[in-house]
Amino acid sequence: MSTLTALSVTEGKLYAREWGMLVFAFAFPPLMMVILAGVFAGEGFDEVWGATGGTDYYIASYLGIPLASVALTGLPVMLASYRELGILRRFEVSGVKATTVVTAQALVGLATVALGAVLVLAVAAPVYGVPAIEDPLGVLVVLALGSGAMLTLGVALGLALRTSRAANAIGMLLFLPMFILGGGGPPAGVMTSAMSNVADLMPLTHITEGLRQAWLFGDLQATELLWLAGWWAVALALVALVARTRRSFQ
Repeated sequence: MSTLTALSVTEGKLYAREWGMLVFAFAFPPLMMVILAGVFAGEGFDEVWGATGGTDYYIASYLGIPLASVALTGLPVMLASYRELGILRRFEVSGVKATTVVTAQALVGLATVALGAVLVLAVAAPVYGVPAIEDPLGVLVVLALGSGAMLTLGVALGLALRTSRAANAIGMLLFLPMFILGGGGPPAGVMTSAMSNVADLMPLTHITEGLRQAWLFGDLQATELLWLAGWWAVALALVALVARTRRSFQ
């Protein structure tokens, strides 16, 4: 545990130097939330917003956006760069297991997600106000399952790709459509059926939908939890598949 703690602190300091990742984790989500919540502040159509206004819709949804930012554009790049530069191999030669390094990276990612979510609320509070949380426990459950699923996917992506450039390119390629269709862009009520079908397959969709239902209506949806648990199981299987050979960590 002392090794993991020391590594996590060190990784956190290194992560803080990556300004591009910090922008996506801390600046991008609150900025987009302010814009979209303001643009749709007067909207309140049941069939589009799910019986809530546009402002509350985006404030609740954007609590989950830092999670996608870190999991797809931050964590994979850091892990892939460690493979590319041979850092994981050096750790193992020195007696530190690669799994410990990966766990430290994931913990730093989780802390970054928490700070990003707090920043979203801190920006929303003076501008629009924060809607009352009807089911705090439900919100925490969704965030816990969503964090496990998304961060594990990020680990799988980072370990599967051999260069930081590849991780950055693939991560952005996954992040942008997931962000737009998964709760950061237009609501499901205005999407075409094809777009909705694609969105339903994305883990971020079930994170943002679960957050809105628990936060705004106090109605934690078992369907969303099952989707997130399923995605977490898939992500764990991918990590196990990538890690079957030692070469995957080198």
